[in-house]
Amino acid sequence: MAKKIKIAESRARYFTRKIASEKGWNINHPSKGGDFLEEQEISSYLPDTGLGMSRPDFLLCLNGSPVIVIETKNEIKKNNSAIEQAIRYCNAINEHGKYNVKIAIGIAGEESSGYIVEVRYLHQGSWKELLTKGYPITAILSKDECRNALTSDNATTELTIPSTAEFVDAAIEVSNILRSAKIETTLRPKVVGAITTAIYQGDINLGSTNILADINKMMADTINSSSHFDQHKKEKLIESLTLGINDYGRLSPYIFRIISILKRLNVKAVLQSDADFLGMFYEAFLRYGADNNAMGIVFTPRHITRMCAKIADLEIGHKAIDIACGTGGFLVAAFDNMKKKCHSSEALALARQSIYGFDTNPTVWALSCLNMFFRGDGKSNIENVSSLEPESKESIRMKFNRAFLNPPFHQDGEPERDFIDASMDALIQDGIFIGVVYAGVFADEENQEWRANFMKKHTLIGMISLPDELFYPNASAITTIMIAKAHVPQPEDSEIFMGRIDNDGYMKQKGKRIECEGNQIPEMLCELKRFRLGKKIKPKRNITVVKAELLRNGAEYSPQQYIPQEVLTNDDVHYLNKGTLMSLFQTITGYPDITDSINPDFANFAGKKMLPLGMTEKLEYFFDVKTGKSKGISKYSEGITPYVSSGDGTNGIVGLISKSDLEICDGCITVSAFGTAYLQPWNYMARGNGGSSVRVLLPKFNMTVGELFWFIAQINSQKWRFTYARQAIKSRLTKLSLTSPPQHITKEFDIISKISDFKTKLSELSEI
Repeated sequence: MAKKIKIAESRARYFTRKIASEKGWNINHPSKGGDFLEEQEISSYLPDTGLGMSRPDFLLCLNGSPVIVIETKNEIKKNNSAIEQAIRYCNAINEHGKYNVKIAIGIAGEESSGYIVEVRYLHQGSWKELLTKGYPITAILSKDECRNALTSDNATTELTIPSTAEFVDAAIEVSNILRSAKIETTLRPKVVGAITTAIYQGDINLGSTNILADINKMMADTINSSSHFDQHKKEKLIESLTLGINDYGRLSPYIFRIISILKRLNVKAVLQSDADFLGMFYEAFLRYGADNNAMGIVFTPRHITRMCAKIADLEIGHKAIDIACGTGGFLVAAFDNMKKKCHSSEALALARQSIYGFDTNPTVWALSCLNMFFRGDGKSNIENVSSLEPESKESIRMKFNRAFLNPPFHQDGEPERDFIDASMDALIQDGIFIGVVYAGVFADEENQEWRANFMKKHTLIGMISLPDELFYPNASAITTIMIAKAHVPQPEDSEIFMGRIDNDGYMKQKGKRIECEGNQIPEMLCELKRFRLGKKIKPKRNITVVKAELLRNGAEYSPQQYIPQEVLTNDDVHYLNKGTLMSLFQTITGYPDITDSINPDFANFAGKKMLPLGMTEKLEYFFDVKTGKSKGISKYSEGITPYVSSGDGTNGIVGLISKSDLEICDGCITVSAFGTAYLQPWNYMARGNGGSSVRVLLPKFNMTVGELFWFIAQINSQKWRFTYARQAIKSRLTKLSLTSPPQHITKEFDIISKISDFKTKLSELSEI
């Protein structure tokens, strides 16, 4: 007889602490400023609860008073016992008379099977399910949900939308489960779509002998019961989301874990809210999930789609389209924007007929349809065909007031400009286009003629560059928002708004983008609105440019070309100089033999003119700009000569190679393709082939080492201008605006001695 394995209840307690902490509770003891009491701590800290030696697992407090009892169990099948015991503890406390605890939570399960969370509220003498948006809460309450429940005191509470971090954690967890179940990468999006739709219909019977069939039936029932879709679309949706036994047979043992994770996000209630649940979850799922980069799908972050909807300023009666809609992020934001302006049932009915989209991926198309269905869109006018087909283009020609777009990046045979043109063609005259587009389209030579011709047909209203890490970890997806007016040729003297957002309210930390302070989006929206009203804008991170200037600059639409650099403070220069010096030391640490190639005469500019002071000029005024001559590093054998490429760190040096006298550089500053400047006090060879070539700067004036550092700081402070999408090619770099120091930097700065001293100390520290 098989021995029954005992699962410790401590696992459920660990889960409780973890999730409660994510929900805003301080799990420390109240004497330490926390909200949590555990077992024997309860009678010690609150002896007047009347519990005596009875001890629930947790007692949660607000302002020192108990408000929630939580009881945990180690098996899912004990969920009834968990909630019943939590209620008994609450009743015992309340009967004692000192406190009135109205919230009981039962948690049952363990990690491998998932957890059931049940929440009850004491209302008018009886315990009822605590509801939000008409559905039971299926997760540990957030602190705000608890306060709201106690304030309303009617067994309901206002829903707290899960944070970005909660979505990311849940998405990673689901992705890892699907990976363990050996579900192919491209099939994973179906699973969550099908299960979410099934949950919308009702509770899935976890004791079923054929749970996949049950999920498929419940998913189909949800779709068939909808009046949002015609019969053909219903059949296609069901087909797109059906989980077949051949692909998903291995999934059955894992399904409850996935359901428990979705319930932890209060999925049913969130689907009834203004939150774009599917969009936010899939954004996190496809961005951070294991192996999911292989899907090649990039969704626009939801805070950016909301920003674009605000720019669009949709009115009731407007029609909006996204010809590459993904899970419908732009369409959701547009619909929400219109709903806020609906003050009658007639207006709402009109808004529900106003959203249109296209997507070619059957699963993603199905998710976008469901997203709009869950939000109350009256008719999901989203088609699973290519918007670039002649029939599609003709069907939407000049029918829309607003067009949104995040076109597929680098798609063979379908360049981004084709999607932009198709979107413009779908708009009526004076219709507004807002697109989040790969930034290279607005800077490269390949699209130069297209950019010039665009302004002959349409009006470019504005461009707003977005943070490089917006799509992290899809780091190459560097984007700019394009705003244009359709079918109105651009006047020669018209002004174009150029803006730059460094901080979109998120920052990269521990492999994720999490919320942070300093969000510049509200200010940018305000300045753009001022510009469109004809008012003067603040120059910080914004500027206006006339059409003629764009044409002079190769019709470059990039804000990075035009926005001026803020004046550097002494602290800025000191910080940047420290980084330059640190890179030198890192280089020596990585390549100790590099010191054999040091040129003691590298900063000898005898005979050069005296450096003019306090002048702001183009880089080419201060330096001759050359391009490295060498081939790729693989073309050379090992040696002692540094090879400078366009990588970051270690001064761009990626190896030591055999010397080629014809390719040796004597310039003391290099600039990578991405705008990073380094000091090179040695003879070296610089990469010269292709767009990632290294630029070599030769001073035109007599400069001290301190002054070289000054100019390196000036260049590095403007790295934001250069990315993979807009590289520091020679024509751009020479036009970079630099300011010479206000006075000569004569302080002795013996860089050779510093390098020698560092290497000596490094050798001493390396001794065992």
